[in-house]
Amino acid sequence: MSEKQDPAFNLVPEIALLAPLPEHMRNRFEQALLLMHDQLEAGLSWQQIAKKSAISAFHFHRQFSKLFNETPGRYLSRIRLQHAVYYLLYHDPLSVTDIAQLCGFASSQALAKALKRELGLTAKAVRLMGQQATPAQTTVLLDKLAHPGKAGSLEKQLAEALPCTLEQIEARYIKLISSESADWEQILDQYGEKSVGLLGVTHVSELEKSWSVINTQIGKVVGRTEAHELIIQGGRYFCCRAYLLSDVAYSQVLSTLFDKAQAAGHEIDPQGYFIESIEDIDTEHYGGITMQFQIPILS
Repeated sequence: MSEKQDPAFNLVPEIALLAPLPEHMRNRFEQALLLMHDQLEAGLSWQQIAKKSAISAFHFHRQFSKLFNETPGRYLSRIRLQHAVYYLLYHDPLSVTDIAQLCGFASSQALAKALKRELGLTAKAVRLMGQQATPAQTTVLLDKLAHPGKAGSLEKQLAEALPCTLEQIEARYIKLISSESADWEQILDQYGEKSVGLLGVTHVSELEKSWSVINTQIGKVVGRTEAHELIIQGGRYFCCRAYLLSDVAYSQVLSTLFDKAQAAGHEIDPQGYFIESIEDIDTEHYGGITMQFQIPILS
């Protein structure tokens, strides 16, 4: 891909929904959303968030419900559960009580009730999915926590317009790095801004396996003459770029990219590498990341 590119495709429902608003109103809602996402552990109610955002509770509830197709209380509960499911799937060392506290639930029992009500699962069952489920099965689970739209999830509706291109990419030489996990959020925690440019490399044939046996290697592209442990052969790749803020959106991008490749009649190379990489980290606005995704296509 070229070094100078257009802005990545937005797959954050909140940005899409707030875009048409006048600037002063958009700024207030952005402030409210930042409080909801950044202060989950504080367990703030939607009324407290409205007050901190200088919006009356009445107007906040009315305007929020109209904009987001759900009440602010429902939105806040769904976001808390999204984060809790992420921790259950990918953070074994954290206890259910720890996760409940991190996500603003009053207790582990309150988290358990929310899981049962929204997903029909126990915390133990979700945690087990982090080992035994396939990426496709995880996508189905996360889609239940997606932003509600008029016809299915809003993430799925946005992804229908995801721009994808078929590109010829030269061979890449990969220097593998030490990583505690192949989960991008944990990589970001470990490497911070140095995560930009890192690649996740996974054999396409492994993507139908359970998470516990999928081997994703993390590395960075180096020159041909530099020390490297892996060579990704040049060839044709079906590619996309997207700005993401949640695991729900991440899963939707992957699902959509593969669906669009098949719909376009491309034969995916099962022996090739699926490539994902961090292109940019947003440190000024929503805190999301821009990622690139590439599927190997048989010539």
